[in-house]
Amino acid sequence: MLPDLHVKINSDAKLDVHSLLVSQDLMNKLDLTEKQAITLQFGQSRFVMNVAVDSLLPSDNLNINPAIIAKTGTQRNMPYAIIKNKQIVRIGPYIGIAANLKPDRLKPFGMQTYFIRQLIEQAQAMGAVCFAFSMKDIDIIKAQVRGLTCHNNVWVKALYPLPDVIYPRCNSEFNRYSVRQSLQKLGVRYFNPPGIGKWGTYKTLVQNPRLVQYLPDTRLINSFSDLNEMLNKYHHVYMKPITGSQGKNIIKVSQSGRPKSYEYHYQIKQRQISEKAGSLQELERKLRSFMGQKRYLAQQQIDLLRKDGCIMDLRVMTQKNRNGKWVVTGNAFRIGNVGSITSNISGGGNVGNMQELLNLYFDKTQVREIMNDVEFLALETARTLETRLGPTGELGIDIGVDRNGKIWLIEANLKPARKIFSLMKDNETRLLSVRRPIEYSIYLAGF
Repeated sequence: MLPDLHVKINSDAKLDVHSLLVSQDLMNKLDLTEKQAITLQFGQSRFVMNVAVDSLLPSDNLNINPAIIAKTGTQRNMPYAIIKNKQIVRIGPYIGIAANLKPDRLKPFGMQTYFIRQLIEQAQAMGAVCFAFSMKDIDIIKAQVRGLTCHNNVWVKALYPLPDVIYPRCNSEFNRYSVRQSLQKLGVRYFNPPGIGKWGTYKTLVQNPRLVQYLPDTRLINSFSDLNEMLNKYHHVYMKPITGSQGKNIIKVSQSGRPKSYEYHYQIKQRQISEKAGSLQELERKLRSFMGQKRYLAQQQIDLLRKDGCIMDLRVMTQKNRNGKWVVTGNAFRIGNVGSITSNISGGGNVGNMQELLNLYFDKTQVREIMNDVEFLALETARTLETRLGPTGELGIDIGVDRNGKIWLIEANLKPARKIFSLMKDNETRLLSVRRPIEYSIYLAGF
């Protein structure tokens, strides 16, 4: 259940900074008494107030001094959720979206602008205060954030208190980590934790006996002899940087013949690179310039289903709902470009309906079993990672289906995009995937 009591907050210069003027009806609903001293809370900002009543004030109105209003980021005639716990009356909750700010008045958050605007609109419809900000806009000493919100398709700057919940969508890992602990000490909750990388993810999941059968053999590459051992065993191996996303910097390596020779493939932007090496030493020499200083792991290649010769796998969006429970919001097959070694949409791939594509390869009974297994694997993966990561609101789970109908866990992403739903023209599921982070944030905030 979402908060069912909402109020409009008005500026009243006649009131002193410690006076809260409410209607008789609102006073009764909140179980307040006239002249009662209460704490009025906006995000992490708290103000001691004395309750006053005005019988002529509309029932859903609440008046405070403009000096207080200026610190809260609240807007005139906007309904906000309100709850009371003992002597504390809370407005909101306040949800801050940490994002990368761009010098563009119409698209201040670049490619994420539309997504962030939708988040804000969903939050406003539920009575929450929602704004986006960059990490440099936080003033921890003053417990304030200078953020942007959207009204009538116009981006508006305002000063806000520290929020109840932060939804991290920024790419600046260093900045996000550096302030996380300080903000948590001040009472701020995080929607998602920091990531632990692909190797940390694998080590966590392999400890769950229910998941072991779904995990491709994976090894951390400390030297190219580790890669050689994997190639001797599987002949085809994927090398993946332990940090990173969107299929970037992935290398496929194949071994064949006697004496051994190697072929490798990778992608720069949307250009496919394929080359050969006559020895392990030559392979290492050629790949080191591409790998740079990144640490890599090696993973056995899965013989995934293909459509028209193009590799494909499933992206499953798992999210927490309003009650803090893991659910599957939606899924779709991602289909790579011709010749691509990955299926990532960012690499120019396409999408397809899960059941419709599975029907091309398997009978109805097997399709039903695969779909049930996919849901189990996605939810069990989310629950397992949460035990290591801490409270988590959403994960994009990548699952492969091989030619025999066996499913494999490929990856888990803490900042999943919604593009698969847009490409599927599934606006209903896309909107649900936007609404659920707000609902879970409201749950996290205790509203």
